[in-house]
Amino acid sequence: MPKAARHPILYDVERWRKYRTWLLLPATVFALTSVFLTALKPTSGGAVGYAVVAASLFAVATSLWLRQRFTYLVREDDRLVVRSMAASRRLGSEDIDRARLIRLSAVFNRPERRRLLPRPTDRWLATEAISLRLRDGVDLRALRRVVGQRCVVDDLLVVPVADAGGLLAEVVRHVSPPPPVAPSGGRRRRARRR
Repeated sequence: MPKAARHPILYDVERWRKYRTWLLLPATVFALTSVFLTALKPTSGGAVGYAVVAASLFAVATSLWLRQRFTYLVREDDRLVVRSMAASRRLGSEDIDRARLIRLSAVFNRPERRRLLPRPTDRWLATEAISLRLRDGVDLRALRRVVGQRCVVDDLLVVPVADAGGLLAEVVRHVSPPPPVAPSGGRRRRARRR
């Protein structure tokens, strides 16, 4: 059986894309400066400061890269797995009331909610996301710890992911199939006359 596709959370992917150049370029310059200072003046202690700054910048860049690489949603069998680094949460059909595809502007329409979005806010409002209405028994606090405050709004899990439509199709097909429609009893409503 082929492995289900991972759907990275776009907040973390965009954060990595935004800051990678501003972290890796200065880190490389500081590292090279440290190497050259050590090679040219081995007794000088000035290279240590450059090495510490370079290591710090590389550490921040590594943490952002790891976060965007290991933060995703994936369907495993009949469960939706929400993973963020080492933490994860599994949601099954008993946890999900309804799944649909929305734009973030539908949820973040009020100013106090809009503050949760990364800047520039207008770009994010047009982004498609998967929206899962969760049932009452779901531990929303634990889910917030995994994906963050901006992804859990009221009783909704709203996550912008790469290929949101594909993930929605997987969720509807395997995890939370739509409830069966009750057949009509053959009676039709009569229009009221005034």
